[in-house]
Amino acid sequence: MTLFLEEDMMKKILFVFGFVLLLSVFLTGCATSPFPKTTEPGVIVQVVATGRPLENIPVGLRVVNNTPDPILDVTVKLVSINGNEDLKPFELWKSTRELSIKDVSKTSVIDAGKDATFTFYITSYTEIEPKPYPIKFAVTYKDANGKITTIDKEAVINVVPVGGLYKAMRFIIEAINKVTKNYGLAIIVLTILIKLITHPLTRYQFKSTAKLQEIQPELKKIQEKYKDNPQKQQQEIVKLYKEKGVNMYGGCLPVLIQWPLLIILYGALMNYAPFNNARFLWLSNLNVPDKYYILPALVFLSMFLQSKTSQLPGTEMDPNTKMFMYFLPIIFAVWAVSWPPSVLLYWITFSLVATFEQYLIIRSLENFKKMALEEPKEVIKKEKKEK
Repeated sequence: MTLFLEEDMMKKILFVFGFVLLLSVFLTGCATSPFPKTTEPGVIVQVVATGRPLENIPVGLRVVNNTPDPILDVTVKLVSINGNEDLKPFELWKSTRELSIKDVSKTSVIDAGKDATFTFYITSYTEIEPKPYPIKFAVTYKDANGKITTIDKEAVINVVPVGGLYKAMRFIIEAINKVTKNYGLAIIVLTILIKLITHPLTRYQFKSTAKLQEIQPELKKIQEKYKDNPQKQQQEIVKLYKEKGVNMYGGCLPVLIQWPLLIILYGALMNYAPFNNARFLWLSNLNVPDKYYILPALVFLSMFLQSKTSQLPGTEMDPNTKMFMYFLPIIFAVWAVSWPPSVLLYWITFSLVATFEQYLIIRSLENFKKMALEEPKEVIKKEKKEK
């Protein structure tokens, strides 16, 4: 395999790696149940709750029916947090204090060996201390004989510290918000700033790709000349890369550097409590999915435009790349239906700015190439006039 093909393969590997890494962040907790498996007899109640200060925290409660008979009319009531019936230092968000089986299931029965999960959402608008907070529930159900039973379940909410990078990103968002007076605008401004910071990396990436495109004829000659001697072929390609000043992985490293920024910003935006009351255009707040599906549609459009403008003129798009160009925007748009607007505003702005940025970079590279081609002609004309 030639080094050129190795770079092309490396780009795809880095892209897939970043995509999978980002996807794992987006879908954390969705693939597997957070509740441990239990075979203990009777009706078992399990609680899982972990979050960070100034975030919306989902509190999951699972009722497992390990009895031989079904149980009916299950209700779950949130009694207190930290010993306080007013739930301080938390408050409810997007849920009530009491849920019934009918709120989470199409049936009012939990059959033998089955379970049902109830989710309460709590939040805190102050910088609470990271520590375990006691939480108490009352679970009531009726057995097959009509007997009503109440289980008092005590558990803890594990509030963990916010990571330093997330905290720094939120500090910047708050600083920008003091100027814009709107979190939606603050996210857009922050995204533009990030693109400005990473612009040199993006430009370097396109210049590396353009240089590779320029030496393609020479690469093909080497590949053809030494097709029966792979070792000699690699040596000659390395020599060509050095002569032309081409970095083999120049198009890959910028991508690898930009992925962590995306993941850090995602973690900072996701479930951030101040967004609960933040209005932006038609959106009532930035933590509830867009019910009109306008943002998911813009995700598709912006990603498609970004992919469309990323190709340098004169290059042929291979089938795999063409598939990604259409496939990824569709997949992300479908997922975006359930994502909060705070994340989507970043994603859309990033893609649109990247589209404009790519257009300007490619145009400047074309002009530079045109000038480089015309310069020898001007020199020849000048020499002829002097003669």
